[in-house]
Amino acid sequence: MNIEKKGLLFLSYGSPSSKADLVPYMTSIRHGRIPTDVEVSNLTRRYDAIGQWSDVELQTMADRQYETLLTLLPSMPSAIGYLHMKPSIADAVDVLAEQGVEHIIAIVTAPFFTSLGTGAYEKQVQTEIGKYEGVTFDFIRSWWDQPSFMEYWVKAVLDCINKTKDVFVIFSAHSIPLISSHNGDSYTLALEESAKEIAQCCGLEQWSVAWQSAAPHGQWLGPTVEEAIDQALRNGAIHIAFVPFGFVSNHVEVLYDNDVECKELVDAGGAVYMRAQMPNCNETFLQAMASAIIERIHS
Repeated sequence: MNIEKKGLLFLSYGSPSSKADLVPYMTSIRHGRIPTDVEVSNLTRRYDAIGQWSDVELQTMADRQYETLLTLLPSMPSAIGYLHMKPSIADAVDVLAEQGVEHIIAIVTAPFFTSLGTGAYEKQVQTEIGKYEGVTFDFIRSWWDQPSFMEYWVKAVLDCINKTKDVFVIFSAHSIPLISSHNGDSYTLALEESAKEIAQCCGLEQWSVAWQSAAPHGQWLGPTVEEAIDQALRNGAIHIAFVPFGFVSNHVEVLYDNDVECKELVDAGGAVYMRAQMPNCNETFLQAMASAIIERIHS
């Protein structure tokens, strides 16, 4: 199959641009269940706190990552689709099919695979591509093991701590329901392996992996970031540095869950809160995605 018959499908979660987006956005996340007024109010408050409604960079982050990624790839048909916003995954598949693409290579901005998270994208892609006879697809389930992923985070951690003494580093990622984590997911092992490699490259003495941003109901994977902060404080840490390496950009779960909620706990414990810079549109970081895509193009 010729390269020109292959196409890229770039997939991301989606982010609301205005308060009018919130109810449909939350309804999509909740699989069709309309959120309560309290749920909408709580999320609105969090977005208000990070300046979501006035910050164009936050609203268009995935689009800008996509545009930067394309500069690192061979020329090929491409489209962007969102799990919970427009253009949808179905819209994006339609765009590629209309361009005569015969084989679609799909990648999600999430670097680590979970059946509940990344798997949801994969199922939608499979469903939509199934509508087109003769179109096949290849789904990149994870790309955290690409060298430039490690290269970015090692530099980000070292820049963050900058020879600071008595620092405890907390590597964090989005928690998942326990029922999912016990269902064959390699998510925990992958994150722990990646964190260990980064910590060793940075020469870290005190660090841990913790889980954040869980929903308020059900049983979720732990230890939580709150528990990790407690551990760091008990260990006498003067500085606590967060590395939310399960995420790829500035958004509410980093700018609020980390920079507001975690910072409040660290401050209350008498320590100094620090956080590594998120990759956003950094070319070294996006090269990890590009390398994974190029491997599939030639496989």
